[in-house]
Amino acid sequence: MRTLKILILEHNPFQMMALHQMLNAIGVYDVLTAPSMSAALRSLGRRGTVDIAFCDPQLKGGDGLALVRHLAEEREARALILLGNVASSIMPHVTSILADSEVRLLGHLHTPVSAVLLRRLLDVYLLESMLQARA
Repeated sequence: MRTLKILILEHNPFQMMALHQMLNAIGVYDVLTAPSMSAALRSLGRRGTVDIAFCDPQLKGGDGLALVRHLAEEREARALILLGNVASSIMPHVTSILADSEVRLLGHLHTPVSAVLLRRLLDVYLLESMLQARA
């Protein structure tokens, strides 16, 4: 698999570790993990733009939506995958934040995350990236 740089914002250490291990199992090793928005911003500051960010937009304290907004405004991710059981009332906020940005919403993974669905979303991203490179 082409080298991808991933950021995971997840408060739950077990879920963060499980997602990190799934990514490693399919050949993605450049994974930044952050339990909070401040940790995510520090990681982005040190390591730069990521290909894909994973986050639950409903994280306590507003960290999830804040990260989505930051990524969209600062162009620090090319794509976003939502995690968790996202309420339908939250989706218009996410869509609105991403509407004028270059961050693409790849999809949504319910927890516990399915490795098959995770791989499918990563393959979609890689295929789109390859097609854009050829254009």
